Amino acid sequence: MKSATRFTLEFLLLGFLAKIAGEAIHEIIGHGLPVVFFGGTITRIHIAIMWPYELSSISFTPPPGGFAHWEAILVDGGGILVSVIVTSVIQAFLLTRKLSWPVSTSLFWLAFWTFINPTGYLIIGGMSPFGDVWNLINEGVIGKEGALISGLFLFLVDLFSLSAILESDLAASRIIRTTDKALVIFWLIIPLITTAMLIGSGQPLTYLLLSFLPVLLIWAYLALRKRKSDSK
Repeated sequence: MKSATRFTLEFLLLGFLAKIAGEAIHEIIGHGLPVVFFGGTITRIHIAIMWPYELSSISFTPPPGGFAHWEAILVDGGGILVSVIVTSVIQAFLLTRKLSWPVSTSLFWLAFWTFINPTGYLIIGGMSPFGDVWNLINEGVIGKEGALISGLFLFLVDLFSLSAILESDLAASRIIRTTDKALVIFWLIIPLITTAMLIGSGQPLTYLLLSFLPVLLIWAYLALRKRKSDSK
């Protein structure tokens, strides 16, 4: 049986590798494929190892005559769209299948990063537009309020489904005995990610307060669940 230290290190390593894979999905599949499909040429792909402090990017030249308006929308919004699809498919799969570790953990992390990428863009971009959200707002696809609301909705839904997946994975490992505490500790990753994103993109640090909401929600949910269990 693995020690808790080895398990934690492997868990974090898989998370780091999945983070890079998630960024590649966003940039290459989400943005790159539409560019090529609509006749453009990719000139540079940068996958940021330090994301979210540093943003990944893709550079391209449009086809002669440029992209049609709807093509430009798919190019700019493809990263968010594909990430949402990928995390939804993976989460649905993990909620209905029992897989061995580290396969389940690797897929969990990939679902997590392809979840946090678009929701982070939408929530923070809805308050101070930047990157893909800025482009979509300029194209008239969505407004600031719409980006913020859709980001919060997706975040709240996925928060609980990802927590259920992680709790099942941790329980199956037989390493973590108190999954409730582990879940609360895990979701502290959101303030860390948010801090890095805010500093790297020059956004106001006051937005950091919002990043503690997932921790509070999970803590409240687990406390309520424990109270109901104890009362039976």
